[in-house]
Amino acid sequence: MKTMFPKTLFPKTPSPKAACRIVFIAILGCVAAGAAVAEIFIYRYVNEDGVKVINHFIPPEFAQKGYEVLNRSGEVVKVVQPAVSKEEAAQREKVRVEQEALARWDKSLRRRYSTVGDIEAAKERKLGQLNANMSLLRTNITGLREELETHQSRAANLERAGRFIPQSLLTNIRNLKSELEHTKAQVIQREAEYDEVAAKYDRDIERFKEIAVN
Repeated sequence: MKTMFPKTLFPKTPSPKAACRIVFIAILGCVAAGAAVAEIFIYRYVNEDGVKVINHFIPPEFAQKGYEVLNRSGEVVKVVQPAVSKEEAAQREKVRVEQEALARWDKSLRRRYSTVGDIEAAKERKLGQLNANMSLLRTNITGLREELETHQSRAANLERAGRFIPQSLLTNIRNLKSELEHTKAQVIQREAEYDEVAAKYDRDIERFKEIAVN
């Protein structure tokens, strides 16, 4: 990549080597005249044509693309990286969050388990608990259905006989229907939880195998 110097620094076009000497002398001389005791810096950046430019200031539109700070000897003392776009910043943040989450997961696995067998045993225990809970709920559903059928049969018999159906009986029927639907929903919820837990432990097992190698 070529290095370019501002045209205003030269009355005519010198040779490249002479240009370097002139621009350094001119820039450093001007800066030194204003602040003899101050540290002298100049800047090198890339312009819109892709050419490197050395000057005592940087236009804002080029500063955003990154630049180098040079000392009086022309040595690079600092490199300023290009400013990242909003999209790049968002992507970096996403990667950072994912890496932190992965690190927490790995730490948790190492703290809780020593072998894959430990995870498999924990999975079996948890799924066993969910199975027991679902069995209890299904038993409750059977009991609720039987009780509901009994109450409904009694109400039907009273209606066929033209007799008054007690409000308490109607209330019981309504409550039993509500409880039955609620219990059915709990079973569906537990079934979904069962699948989620099984999948989670399977992921833990696969991840533990990966980190155990390292």
